[in-house]
Amino acid sequence: MFSALRLKGSRLPATDLGLCRVSIHAGSAVADLALPAEVPVGVLTPSIIDILQARDGDDGLTAKRYHLSPPGSSALDPSKTLAQNGIGDGAVLLLSQGSPPPPPFLHHDPAEAVSEALAGSGASTNTGHRFAVRLAGAVAANTLTVVGMFALTRNTLSGGADRDRHATVGVLVILAAIALVSAALTHRFRRDAVAGLALNAMATTFAAVGGFLAVPGGPGVCNVLLAATAAAATCVLAIRASRCAVVVLTAVSSAATIVAIAALVGAITGAPPYAVGAASALTSLGLLGVAARLSIVLAGLSPRVRPMAGSDETEANGTHLVARALRADAWASSLLAAFASSAAVGAVVTVLAGAPRLSCIAFGSITGALLLLRARTSDNARMLTLVIAGIAVVGTTFGVAVSSAPGRGPGVAAATATLAAGAVYFGFVAPAISTPRVLCRAADALEWLALVATAPLTCWICGLYGAVRGLHFR
Repeated sequence: MFSALRLKGSRLPATDLGLCRVSIHAGSAVADLALPAEVPVGVLTPSIIDILQARDGDDGLTAKRYHLSPPGSSALDPSKTLAQNGIGDGAVLLLSQGSPPPPPFLHHDPAEAVSEALAGSGASTNTGHRFAVRLAGAVAANTLTVVGMFALTRNTLSGGADRDRHATVGVLVILAAIALVSAALTHRFRRDAVAGLALNAMATTFAAVGGFLAVPGGPGVCNVLLAATAAAATCVLAIRASRCAVVVLTAVSSAATIVAIAALVGAITGAPPYAVGAASALTSLGLLGVAARLSIVLAGLSPRVRPMAGSDETEANGTHLVARALRADAWASSLLAAFASSAAVGAVVTVLAGAPRLSCIAFGSITGALLLLRARTSDNARMLTLVIAGIAVVGTTFGVAVSSAPGRGPGVAAATATLAAGAVYFGFVAPAISTPRVLCRAADALEWLALVATAPLTCWICGLYGAVRGLHFR
């Protein structure tokens, strides 16, 4: 028989949908009850306790926590009804008290308590420690490689090791090949992306320095051309051999290709480095705006003629759509990093080689501002790439401008504080507040105007206005 908890009045029929017939167990006591299905469990619990007389030795004055739960499941939410908890007719519920928390374990040695607290907080895990060790090893290896290659290049170009130049280039080529093979074997047998990327970066550095030193004579555009070509070819070989860090290697190879093309133009035309740098930076900024469209085309997501429904081509397109979308995202990341890096390199070369020209300083400032403005519309990883490139250009431009204007200490201090305050504001304050839509539109317009201003500024740096002025038309 079911006993019902209901208000006084007419008897409810046995098939009333407002009742939920359950069997409740509390220790050895059992009761079959018809409970209102639309009343919260927390309201029903005191009446159920009174019916089952489940207060074992309880004087009724001490508060205790009871809960209902299905066998082998967690307790029901007391703020929800039986229907909301998923309890239907014929269900079996257990009435029990919440188990008190275990007493805290007392340590006689404070060192044991500190060790247990750190272990329980997850501050140091074995996996995280291994990754940190691998990352530290990769950074150390590449840092030592860069320092050694810089010293080798300086000594070779200064004439101290010119007689061993061919042997040095041969050794660098062999080292690049060994690093490439090691990266391929490491990724194939160990599946360690960090080690593979570190070895591929070392191989690219060896190849670039070898190409730079392979050209006889002092440093020039031809040295940069061969170094960039060697770096791009090494990255392509690394992608084919190891298949790891494809996004990073694609970005490096694309940036090296742009640098090689700019160096080739400079070698053919004999233009000064600051003019070549400005032209390459302007081209990279233009390509930066179409990087998303290029990634769609390269990944095969461009619009095509729609095949007939039910054909094999339709099924194949649906199967490979996800893979193409991921490939397009990888291409977008690589192209954005490549174009941002090449634009930054071109702007830095323009500022360093053209100082103290006002046009070169202005070009560096506008290029850095453009890269930083473009970063606000990108996601985390791509934003970081654009921010690093923009800060590199702005920092170089600021340093060159300050160096070319000595004796202005108060102005330099004020400008430094202003730039630092702006960086702090945009890094910590701006993300925490809601930017008005008017300011967002103003930033878009400012970015567009800056991009438009780089074209005539590049023509000024390259001397096109002077060349046109010198023409004589009949």
